[in-house]
Amino acid sequence: MQNKIKTVTIAAGTLGNATLLQRGVRVRGTAGMSIREFIEIGLGLAPEYVEKQIRTIFLNNSPADDIDIVQIKDGDILSLSGALPGVAGMAMGRDTAISGFRSEIRAQNSRDVGEGEAFVTVKLFNLIARDSGPKLLEQGVIVNASDILKSYGENAPKGLAAEDGTILLKTSTN
Repeated sequence: MQNKIKTVTIAAGTLGNATLLQRGVRVRGTAGMSIREFIEIGLGLAPEYVEKQIRTIFLNNSPADDIDIVQIKDGDILSLSGALPGVAGMAMGRDTAISGFRSEIRAQNSRDVGEGEAFVTVKLFNLIARDSGPKLLEQGVIVNASDILKSYGENAPKGLAAEDGTILLKTSTN
């Protein structure tokens, strides 16, 4: 990560926010935090919201069931979604009657979580993106300029180029 990165501000509600959140944004946390701690502290989501609304969690493409045990590390990818429909939703969702049948693919702790700062790519989908995305973008996220340009298209900030590299993106209500 670069020492000094450019800060770009975009208006809240700009067309392209949902696309960017699905593509993924990097959020700072601490290596060794549980998934729950990262979601509540790093993303600023209320414990009740985590329990009731975030029904599907993937860490590095594996479903995560015990979010109090599994820890994050630098470079992880965390995907958050509300309940998914149908059998796929039942199989991949947290704490479902059949989630035990996929125990071989569930997220587990890495042998080397490391210490210190960790940048986690967070992907938000469906109602989680709608409900939590605006607050996350207001706090500021780390993203590559090229991803901003792809996600926002003609709504991308003027003067931003893919060559600008890593960007701190924030939204404003002004």
